[in-house]
Amino acid sequence: MVVQMAKTEQAPQSFAFKKIAATGNVLVLNSLSYVMAEYDGSTGLTSWKRMVSAPQREDVQQWLLKNYPIPAPVAPVTVTTGRKQKRAA
Repeated sequence: MVVQMAKTEQAPQSFAFKKIAATGNVLVLNSLSYVMAEYDGSTGLTSWKRMVSAPQREDVQQWLLKNYPIPAPVAPVTVTTGRKQKRAA
């Protein structure tokens, strides 16, 4: 009998992630707690502060996008007052 383990999405090794409550950004820290990068959760962009190999960068960026997705844009709400609305040009 073969039992398959469910794959769990683990963070890339040697990195830790800390979400900043005030801004919603995520800090990428190395094993010595140096800030390696900052991820902006509203845009999905990662700003790298220190040198990291290209394969590691790609792994970290993909992990961040999966675990901290960009929020969907909110559609504007139109309030009607019973009168005809004038459309802005």
